[in-house]
Amino acid sequence: MTLQEMIGSLRSRIGNPLTSEVPDATLTGAVNRAYKEIGTKYPFNETRCITSFETIVDSPRYDVPPDSNLMYRLWDDTNKRKLRKRGVRYMTGLPLNYPTGKPLAYVRVRDWMQLIPTPDAIYTIKVYYLLDLQALSDNADEPVLPFAWHDGIVLKARHIYYDDRGEIGKAIYAMNAWKEWLSDKPTEMDIEKDDMDDIGVVISSLGNEFSSGANRDPRFNERFDYEY
Repeated sequence: MTLQEMIGSLRSRIGNPLTSEVPDATLTGAVNRAYKEIGTKYPFNETRCITSFETIVDSPRYDVPPDSNLMYRLWDDTNKRKLRKRGVRYMTGLPLNYPTGKPLAYVRVRDWMQLIPTPDAIYTIKVYYLLDLQALSDNADEPVLPFAWHDGIVLKARHIYYDDRGEIGKAIYAMNAWKEWLSDKPTEMDIEKDDMDDIGVVISSLGNEFSSGANRDPRFNERFDYEY
């Protein structure tokens, strides 16, 4: 569904109030809050992304992907190994003369990360992360989530709308309707776990099955199979 269709569906579910009573902007806000909550809370292939960058000799710091909500893991694709996540305290405790070498760990600080040790050569680092969903704004905008979940966004938005207005009875009803709808709604990634259970700890298909947003690296046209 487009944003316009979602607004129309939500308006009909709250009794078809006039736009003079409930502006489209109010419903748009509820839809976007529901969209972001669902996309962040539940696992979807469309919100799991991979990108890569190449290290620079003697440069420890690199930008976090601009469209990332959080980073799940980093791995050194050149040397085929996962980088261990460390805290800021670990980074600040490193000696000034800490030797350069192949990256073994990383520290995330706001919109940048530091590789440890500082790279001594050019290595390809891949980043697996959660997409930061952008708000729907134009009438023709559509959620990146599977179409089967679009109606769920509207149901969740209805609860948000009533809860914001303090209409407790209606908010409880809307929440129960949302929960009932959700109860038998598996995600794509839940279904894929059936296959993953058969192969142990191998995490498959972290490639072009993921969302291809504006900032995604266009070189990802292959599949990757890694063990952790």
